Amino acid sequence: MKKLFLTLCLCVMAVCASAQNFTVWYGMNYANINTSGVNPDSEMKFLNFGMDYTAPMTDMFDWSAGVAFTTKGYDGWDPGFIEVNADAIWNFADYGEGKVGLLAGPTLALMVLDDDAKSTNTVNLGIDVGAKANYREFSLKLGYEFGLTNCIKNVDSKLNGFFIRLGYSF
Repeated sequence: MKKLFLTLCLCVMAVCASAQNFTVWYGMNYANINTSGVNPDSEMKFLNFGMDYTAPMTDMFDWSAGVAFTTKGYDGWDPGFIEVNADAIWNFADYGEGKVGLLAGPTLALMVLDDDAKSTNTVNLGIDVGAKANYREFSLKLGYEFGLTNCIKNVDSKLNGFFIRLGYSF
């Protein structure tokens, strides 16, 4: 197990040493829960930050992987998640110092702050779709996450929502 962990760490360090595009970002979510019969009031959550690594695959396609702390939920419930995502990005417009693209990919979130809620699932799977625009070191990502798993046990309760992220690349 130690050898596997050491190998993984060395691989991550090798990728980091050659990486040219890390982005730190801050954002917000407007999440809602689709439940059968009950629709709690949605609420904008502003405690969302993370880091992405983006690498080009071809002139028109990039891939991106990231980790973040995000808050989602509704009025009166503020769960916090450690979230890992991977996106494929199709850059349909390239303007030299900037580009615009569409993205899609899976998201895995682990609930680390449950806000004293009962009967919640601690793992949330979803699919992100959206758009990303870059200009020099700055980026704007807009999207929607479609929840695939129920956030409340034994209740049809998918956690969905819009997100906006402002980033700085280095």
